[in-house]
Amino acid sequence: MRTLYFSFIMLISTILTAQSVTGKLVDINNTSLAGLQVKVYTSPSYNTVTTSSDGTFTIANVTGIENNSLPAGYYISNNYPNPFNPKTRINITVPYKSNVKIDIFNILGQDVGRGINKVFEAGENYVLLELNGLPNGVYIARIDIDGKYSLTKKMMLVYGSQHLASSVNYSGNNIQNSTTTTANMLSAITIDSIVVTGTAINRNSFTGLPQITGGSLNVGSLIVNTTTSGFPCPGTPTVTYAGKTYNTVKIGTQCWFKENLNVGTMILGSQTNNAAIEKFCYNNDTTNCVTYGGLYQWNEAMQYATTEGVQGICPSGWHIPTHAQLQTLSTTVGNNGNALKAVGQGSDAGAGTNTSGFSYLFNGYRNYYNEFIGIGYYGYLWSSTQTDVNYADFMITYYNSTTIAIFSGAADKTLALGIRCLKN
Repeated sequence: MRTLYFSFIMLISTILTAQSVTGKLVDINNTSLAGLQVKVYTSPSYNTVTTSSDGTFTIANVTGIENNSLPAGYYISNNYPNPFNPKTRINITVPYKSNVKIDIFNILGQDVGRGINKVFEAGENYVLLELNGLPNGVYIARIDIDGKYSLTKKMMLVYGSQHLASSVNYSGNNIQNSTTTTANMLSAITIDSIVVTGTAINRNSFTGLPQITGGSLNVGSLIVNTTTSGFPCPGTPTVTYAGKTYNTVKIGTQCWFKENLNVGTMILGSQTNNAAIEKFCYNNDTTNCVTYGGLYQWNEAMQYATTEGVQGICPSGWHIPTHAQLQTLSTTVGNNGNALKAVGQGSDAGAGTNTSGFSYLFNGYRNYYNEFIGIGYYGYLWSSTQTDVNYADFMITYYNSTTIAIFSGAADKTLALGIRCLKN
């Protein structure tokens, strides 16, 4: 009889199939993406695999069931006797008054309707499970405590098992420690997310995926954003400076503020070299500073330094971009100004697409006659590169064109333009 018992366990092990997740990674052109790392996150763990040459991946042995360990103060015994006929007992210790739910499943993952749901007082408790009338076989008890802790116990119902238990010491460990993955078949497993990473791409996350309700789940083709632009800068998604939080965006190898700088006190006259940062707001309206950022004369923006790439009025670790760095920005987006403009900015050939994530707004400027010009039509940014004592370089984008113009020495330093900070 003992030989028959272990033969039955081996037979059960061979017919069980672990749950798996399969899929394929492609880019926006439906081209297969090989060599990317895929992580499937379930509670409380994750599984990792690398996509093959055709972009496909398969992750086997996915489980959403916690391992059989509990915090201090909790204890759930193996069922005894095991094998059993038709009753078996599980001892449960809890440190506090707790709700304990036990569901019983067969090897097909079907609930056999013999579960228990009751409140246990703190201390030692026990339950008696009775599977009278059910066929011989392996059953699984899933034990949940207060919805926080969950583990499983494999049990074997064998009629005549009481005789077996009296002649052989079956503690349940022979079943519990087997390599059978029956717990994977208990119920639907929720995938929290699938995360894709690689050396040449930003992190891509996919959520809202279907549950694994059978032996496997095919998530189909997942479209991966393969550009290195348009995402928050790794490790620096936001920067808080002078009471305002700025978002960041990575464009190629550069990390930019996603909004124009808005720091300092609004004034009506000329900006001067003093202890305070001063700004103009378009039409002397502070709400325009909130939306479009402040407007600064070159010397004020540079804090009266003349060195290219100086911090100026930017926060520590950031600086006012040089002419060359503005040119790199333009080159990265294919010299297409629409890629820099926020959606809704510009029209016709100059309509913004914001594919870079730069989210630029047409902020206009203030001229040396104290007039405000061009809001909603033109975007102006200073560089930290000067031509001489009177003139410096700047960038402009247009409402009706894709052009990105980066001028050398064309702007009088007394003009007031916008500032975008670039990470050092």
